[in-house]
Amino acid sequence: MTSAVVTEERSGLGLAALPPSVGAVVDDVGAQAGAVDRGDADLWDGLRDLGEQGLLTAPLPLVVELAHSLARRCTATSFSLWGHRSAVEYHEATGVPLPAGADVGTVALASGMAPAFKEEAGLGEIPLELTDGADGSLSVTGVLPWCSNLRPGAWIVAPVRGAGDRRAIIRFARDADGVTVKPLTGLTALDGTSSGVVLLDDVRIPAGDVLTEDLPAFRDRVRAPFLLIQTGMCLGLAGAALDAAESAADEASWHVLAEEFRQATAGWATLRAELVRTVEQATAASAGDAARVPPRNLVSVRLESALLAGRATRLEQKVVGGRGYALGSDTSRRAREAAFLPVQSPTETHLRHLLAAEPELPTAPPDLSAAAPDLRAAEPGASGTGDPA
Repeated sequence: MTSAVVTEERSGLGLAALPPSVGAVVDDVGAQAGAVDRGDADLWDGLRDLGEQGLLTAPLPLVVELAHSLARRCTATSFSLWGHRSAVEYHEATGVPLPAGADVGTVALASGMAPAFKEEAGLGEIPLELTDGADGSLSVTGVLPWCSNLRPGAWIVAPVRGAGDRRAIIRFARDADGVTVKPLTGLTALDGTSSGVVLLDDVRIPAGDVLTEDLPAFRDRVRAPFLLIQTGMCLGLAGAALDAAESAADEASWHVLAEEFRQATAGWATLRAELVRTVEQATAASAGDAARVPPRNLVSVRLESALLAGRATRLEQKVVGGRGYALGSDTSRRAREAAFLPVQSPTETHLRHLLAAEPELPTAPPDLSAAAPDLRAAEPGASGTGDPA
């Protein structure tokens, strides 16, 4: 099989057809990937362009396809899409309207859900603590050790804990009184993602900004999009690295690295098929036409896709050689992007822990819309991790 044919096959997942107008946006994202990596360009330009086309709130199959396409050019941009679209999902899952501008990308959304999933797995405690206000609002204090998309004007969605088993999902404005953001810089391939530590000191959360107090149901409702968009991103990066390795390979590389090429190529095809099947099942489940995807399936395909991205970028480095070692090369950037995946929440350790845990991972409960019926028509409020999430 020629490298040209392989590249053609890996250019998309086959989940959904991206609108023709997306091609120019994705090309622009690729053209400025190096500048984003150096900190000389704003990756949000591409997401804003996608927002103008209504794609930031698109259905799951199209968003996974888009995350894959972006990651083939710039994983940092795909990662920021994941954070924003995940937070869109949090609103859709609870029936709470989006903050103005979030649908078109003029306002960024940040996902701070890592502590909620870590607590579920027994790997930590939610660090944000709530107290009740006299007017039905909450007051929240604590630290989110890592969050991304922390652009001026952004809204952050995060879990909070109260006394005993009380838990809630809230949103708050990045620029609200009592919120302090300490930017994280010098990050490997991620300086363009507006990441930082978020400190809250007695931040008032109006009742309309409490998305739900049924955390178990919420987690299970959003688990599939949270993990599947990440998986599309991982496969996009892996596919781009494999394409580059095949294009650069000479006769000696094909001979000496034949088994690595074979395993990586077969692995990508197998995981692509599994991702497509899982996204289709998750979409049918969301519509009430199928059972929800077993959490173990979601975790497995996410973990294996991230591991493949690591192997594929290392294979590319072996084939490309010294010129790929230059910091400004696409090969170097992809290797640094892949180095992020083991620490992106859920981390590789977290995922392996889940797969090894007994009994089986939790199953998903029913629709959340009844969990907070008074919030379905609420307007956005006026208040105003150790793992990347």
